[in-house]
Amino acid sequence: MSTGPAAAEVTLPRTSVYAQLRTTPRVFLFMAMLLGGAVSLGAKEVARWQYLDEAFDSEWGLGIAAAIAAVAVAISGITVGRMIDRRDPRPFIFVSFLLGALSNAMVGLLLLSGPIPAGWIVVASILDGATFGVGSIALLKVQAAFVNPGAEGAAEILNILRLGIGGVIGAVLGGLSPDPALTLLASAFLLVASTTGLWWVMRSVTLRPRARGRTGAIAALASLRRASALRGMVGIDLVLAFVIPTQAVNLVLIGVEAPQVASLSIASGMVGVLIGRLGLAVVGFRGNPRRLLTVAVVGLAVCQIAGSLALTDGWLIRQLFALPAIIIVGSILSTYAQGISASIIQQGVPEEHRGGLAAVLVVGRNALISTAALGGAALAVAWGPQAFLVVLALGLLAVLLGSRRFASVPS
Repeated sequence: MSTGPAAAEVTLPRTSVYAQLRTTPRVFLFMAMLLGGAVSLGAKEVARWQYLDEAFDSEWGLGIAAAIAAVAVAISGITVGRMIDRRDPRPFIFVSFLLGALSNAMVGLLLLSGPIPAGWIVVASILDGATFGVGSIALLKVQAAFVNPGAEGAAEILNILRLGIGGVIGAVLGGLSPDPALTLLASAFLLVASTTGLWWVMRSVTLRPRARGRTGAIAALASLRRASALRGMVGIDLVLAFVIPTQAVNLVLIGVEAPQVASLSIASGMVGVLIGRLGLAVVGFRGNPRRLLTVAVVGLAVCQIAGSLALTDGWLIRQLFALPAIIIVGSILSTYAQGISASIIQQGVPEEHRGGLAAVLVVGRNALISTAALGGAALAVAWGPQAFLVVLALGLLAVLLGSRRFASVPS
């Protein structure tokens, strides 16, 4: 990771996110049309936990499913990353929405006849991974076309907020749904319906000039050698993806055998994510991002240690106020930490390598996420959820020290 002086290579605007985006109001309409995808994702997370918990007897099932999805993300991300900087990215967004609808509809129909077989879970995980790999890379290219040069970081913050709002709505609806099959079928319909609005908004956007030289992940990595600050931010982003596993709450819930609080816990996580993203949108790049990131990481480690202690004799599971509170606070801090690093990267990446670097990040993040999912499942099975949370906290503190308190982050 780079040192402090190199961090000056990435220049961050100090005006508000709204001030940077208000001259290009169509970006708000674009995000509104994408909201259906975020709602579908939030609802699917609840349904996914329900059918995986029913299909598997331990944390291994969740870890293996996450690992398979991550491999699919890597393969699709590398493939799309080689093409996206040279081609129109808009059709790729449609492909991702239709793949997501296919996955949801397939699992929903299978659940109508009983627990889903393990083989179909593998197929669904592959489709889910491909959906994310294609859509996340294409979205970064398209959203950048909606804003003025220099506002790409603000556009990513708005996108992060969109995911938070939709995720909470979807999680609440998924928790209220009487059956995961109904949740997934409704989500599939919502994704298909959303493509109409997306086509209407995207058809008139003027895309930025396409790259003429080398593109793809290898070319993007080569460009990082000449940009030490951006390289340092990419390193921080990838390490955080490893030490802040997305399946932490689910692994703990399965480990303590507490399906009765699953919906409450997942919804609490979504609320925390939303608050964290609202905070990111309000603060933007103002203040001292390096100091705020340090506070977020230390605070998350404290939450994890406190949660581990509170799980003694199952005390935390019986507390209907303390349980969601600790999940919400932890989600706020983890969301800010990962959101600010992703936004700074989008602010600093050259346009001709935006798709290629997105592929590097998508593949790298998901390789690390899959490793963390399997490692977390192994820890939770062998040592229990309490030890798992302590290891996560120690990992965060190790990242803090190893990065010299995030010296690559502009202050």
